[in-house]
Amino acid sequence: MGEAAALLSAFVWSAVSVAMASIAARVSPLAISTLRLATGSVLLFVFLAISGQAGEIASAPASAIFAMLGSGLLAYALGDTIYIRSLGLLGVQRAFTVAQSLFVTLTVLGGVLLLDEPFGLPQVIGTACIAMGIGLIVRRPGAKVADAMAAPVPAVVHANVVARLRHPESGELRGYLFIAVTGVFWTVATLWLAAGRGDLGPIAAASMRTPAGAAGLLLFAGVTAPEALRMPFRDKRNIGAIVVTGIVGTAFGSLMYVYAVGEAGAARTTILSSVSPLMALPLSVFFLGERLTPRVVAGTLACVLGILFVVA
Repeated sequence: MGEAAALLSAFVWSAVSVAMASIAARVSPLAISTLRLATGSVLLFVFLAISGQAGEIASAPASAIFAMLGSGLLAYALGDTIYIRSLGLLGVQRAFTVAQSLFVTLTVLGGVLLLDEPFGLPQVIGTACIAMGIGLIVRRPGAKVADAMAAPVPAVVHANVVARLRHPESGELRGYLFIAVTGVFWTVATLWLAAGRGDLGPIAAASMRTPAGAAGLLLFAGVTAPEALRMPFRDKRNIGAIVVTGIVGTAFGSLMYVYAVGEAGAARTTILSSVSPLMALPLSVFFLGERLTPRVVAGTLACVLGILFVVA
C-alpha cells in the first residue's frame, strides 16, 4: 500500500501542477497559493482532530514547533508561490521537471553536507544525468522567432501557452531563476523539517506547516495585494479550481506522501515519486496543448534516471 500511495502522490502533484498552470493565466500566483493553502489547512485540521495527534503539538518542544512553522513558510508561502509563477512562464513540461530534479539533487547534497548522509558514485552519476537532462530541457534549438510566429496554434491551446509559442524567449530567464530559487526554498524547508521534526507525527507536523504558509501569505497578500486576493471570487470557476487543488493537492496529496514515507520508507517513496515528471508530460499536452518535443522527452528521461541514481 505504501508504494501505491507514493505513485498516487506523484500523480496528484503532476495533475495539480497542470491545473495551477492553467489557473495562473487568469489569477495571480499569490492568490492561488494563499487560497490553496487556506483550503488545505481547514481539511488538515479535520484530519488532526480525527487522528488524535493534537496532543503531540501541545507536548512538542518550542524548537520543533518553530521548525514546523519556519519550514512551512519557506516551502509553501515562498517556494510554492514562486513555483506557480514559473509554471506560467515556462510551462509544465520544463518547470515541473527542472524544479523536481533540482529539489531532489539539492536535498541529497544538503543531507550529505549537513546531516552526514552517504555520498558515492551513484550520486555523482545521478547529478551528471540531471545536469544533462536540465541542459536538454532548457536549451532551445536554433529556430527563428519568425518560424514560431508562423506556426499554427490549435484552438484548444491555453492563452499562456500561445504567448510562449509566439515569443519563445520571453520571460524564460526569469522563469528559470524562479525555478532555482524554488529549489533552494524547498530544499532548506525539507532539511529543516527532517532535522527539527522530533517526535511529531506526520499529521501533526503537516497541520502546523500548511497553516503557517497560509497565514504568512494571507498577511502578506492582505497588505500588499488585496485586490489580487479578491479576484478569484469574481468567477466561480476560478475559486472552485483553486479549492480543488487545495483539497486534492495540499491535503490529500501531502498526506499520501507522508503515509508512503511511513509505510514504504523514504528512499523507496522518493524513487517512486521521481516518475512524476513522466506523468506530467501527457497531462500538459492533453490539457494545456503544450508541444512535446524529442528534446523535452530526452531531458525528462535523463532527469528521472538521474533522480533514481541520486536516491540510490
